[in-house]
Amino acid sequence: MRLTPYAPVPSPPALALPPAFEAFYTLHCAPYHAYAHAHLPPGIASTVVKKAFGTLVTNWNTLVSSLNPTADAWDHLSHEVRQRAMPLPITTDCILRYDVLVLAALGYTPTASADITGRDPSKIRYLTSTAPTQLPPDLAKLPISAPR
Repeated sequence: MRLTPYAPVPSPPALALPPAFEAFYTLHCAPYHAYAHAHLPPGIASTVVKKAFGTLVTNWNTLVSSLNPTADAWDHLSHEVRQRAMPLPITTDCILRYDVLVLAALGYTPTASADITGRDPSKIRYLTSTAPTQLPPDLAKLPISAPR
């Protein structure tokens, strides 16, 4: 048997992501993870967030050409989390209010929540000011912790 010298296997080329996506990811990674972890076990939450960002980068050109890319991205993430979470007692017309209440429970201000969800700060302030002061009892049981 003839041995050949060890030759390292070249690593695969790194993917060049659009700089705008890298910036978007940097800004939204922590709140997306916090929201997902408030609803799902850690492993599933991380997987859902990774898949959501994968979908976003795959469709990046379409996303950035939409009227509100940040809102579309948030809606995608929120939908993916809700699909895998325990059934939530909310109707489709209350989803954003619910999301804003969860973000507030996670410690995000209305201004930060507006940046995260891509909504106007005045809309976020309205949703929080007209909402109950706390999450409903079923939702208060979520394992919500401080923002990461």
